[in-house]
Amino acid sequence: MYLKRLEIANLRNYNNQIVEPNVFFNIFSGSNAQGKTNLLEAIYLSCTGKSFRTQKESEIISWQKNFLCVNSLFETNTRQVEVKIKLQPNKKRIEVNGVLIKGYPLGWPGVVMFKPEHLALVKGAPLERRRFLDMELGSFYPRYGYLLGQYNRVVIQRNNMLKEIKEKKEEVTTLQVWNKQLCRYGAELLFLRMEIFRLLSPLIREIHHDLTSAEEELDVRYFSTLKINMPASVDDIYVQFAKRLQEIAKEEIKRSQTLIGPHRDDFSFYINGKDAKTYGSQGQQRTIVLTLKIFQILQWYKEAGEYPILLLDDVFFELDKNRRMALLKWVEGLVQTFVTTTGEEKISFNNNLTVKNFFIRSGKIANIEER
Repeated sequence: MYLKRLEIANLRNYNNQIVEPNVFFNIFSGSNAQGKTNLLEAIYLSCTGKSFRTQKESEIISWQKNFLCVNSLFETNTRQVEVKIKLQPNKKRIEVNGVLIKGYPLGWPGVVMFKPEHLALVKGAPLERRRFLDMELGSFYPRYGYLLGQYNRVVIQRNNMLKEIKEKKEEVTTLQVWNKQLCRYGAELLFLRMEIFRLLSPLIREIHHDLTSAEEELDVRYFSTLKINMPASVDDIYVQFAKRLQEIAKEEIKRSQTLIGPHRDDFSFYINGKDAKTYGSQGQQRTIVLTLKIFQILQWYKEAGEYPILLLDDVFFELDKNRRMALLKWVEGLVQTFVTTTGEEKISFNNNLTVKNFFIRSGKIANIEER
């Protein structure tokens, strides 16, 4: 699926703008604060119904305006999807092919985004990696979302119970009910996470191997607070979980927190045996994130039978020439790609790949070249 036409009204610094992008590769250049990322935000909004920059959606509406509209036309070889979004303060209306939609509408085009902040996946806090695992990788597994939701609900209620016990408002024995639920959902969630890493790691290693011209070997290691020796069954994890909860019960009551479980786990990336968070260069860390994004593209195609749209916000030209060309080998001719850049960088493309260049200034987009 690709974006054929985009109409924007009153989105940040765009008053009225129509864009007809190339089916494969589009480069948007311009100085900082001219609207390049705002354009990607409009595309992302069309694909997901939400912004990637803020959860307070009224911030997206142009200054002194009381609404915004984003209308998009997507196409494949067999169908068209027309998405219309109207956003007002505290109100959002989404139509897909004329049908009013609530929530995340199935059948929308997929979108994968890479922006500089995503380097936190490698060098940031564990929360960033857990969020990526839960929202991006786990989303390909139907049961994952259910288990995560149930587990998080139990953690919150169990923490409240720990506080009640600490304040002598409840007996310690009342914790057993929540312990059983925590172990039940936690064991299933951890087992599924282990399966995800087991199944996906070979492809992630292959992509990274290719992006680095076979010079680097990437390894992804999961670190569980339960100290589980894998392989392990769900029952094995349940037993170990229950045992550890008994051992640390006093400390958990003292701190009124659930101290172990998937909500505290982490994973790390190793390049040639060394932790990329500590020893990896910024270029190596960037390549790891790019590897994950390519992996998402391939997974999306595997699940949906269509390639998602790829958004690269000020990162494409930060890669060295070899890694840029390796990325192109994965996506050119298959994935519609939008790139933003502030520079005048030139790059060689396959002669069969059409490229459209745009220039953005003060929320105005001009088509400057297509070949």
